[in-house]
Amino acid sequence: MKNKKLWLGILLIVLLALSFTSVFAQDSSQFGLRLRRDWGYGAGADIQGRVTLSLTGDTGEVSKVVFSMDDAVIADLSEAPFSFSFSTDDYPSGMRKMSAEVFTSGGESQEASPITYNFLSKEQASSATTNVIGLVVVIILVSLGLSVFISSRNKGSETANGGINGLAVCKRCGKTFPRSILGLNVVVGKFERCPHCGKWQLTRRASPAEIEFADSRNKPNADTLPETKAEKDELEDSKYIDS
Repeated sequence: MKNKKLWLGILLIVLLALSFTSVFAQDSSQFGLRLRRDWGYGAGADIQGRVTLSLTGDTGEVSKVVFSMDDAVIADLSEAPFSFSFSTDDYPSGMRKMSAEVFTSGGESQEASPITYNFLSKEQASSATTNVIGLVVVIILVSLGLSVFISSRNKGSETANGGINGLAVCKRCGKTFPRSILGLNVVVGKFERCPHCGKWQLTRRASPAEIEFADSRNKPNADTLPETKAEKDELEDSKYIDS
């Protein structure tokens, strides 16, 4: 009885090992497929427009490639580069599985790892593009609104303390102000509004020397401060004193 259970256990382990080996062999093809979007819409697995289907891997010994879509042949190529360009509009919209049978110069053949994409119609791609543009516009407007709100709260200060984004120097009034975390990033800088003069501009983190120079220019000079009323009266009275 014990021997019978032992042999059943061994048989089960062997069957499981063969199963895993078979799955691994199917997924370990030395060739694969790549779908490149030449023009049109593309987001994740959704795609529409002109595309190019290519064989990937070591193609040095490849003599022929047969591309298929949903098991229907779409291209039979016997010369490198093994790629096929087409428009997704030439095929029905929906999920499409692309595969390829690869033949080598030695007469062997194997399947390339397949890929699956969702072909959109022109109407679906247009609607998706509109949604993306709308989302981008909303993000920009929200960022600009927050930038105005934050800058208005700092309007009263002549100089500012730097935060994690540092200080910027206004190109119009020359005063420093903190760069907002919520400022609209446009690669070369942040598009922000100066809280002092209201000018919209691209800002960058100012260096310590630039900040010191800007603060020194905007710091009130004691020699040029307005006279007090008492000083003005004394000066006025001195006009009538005979020398």
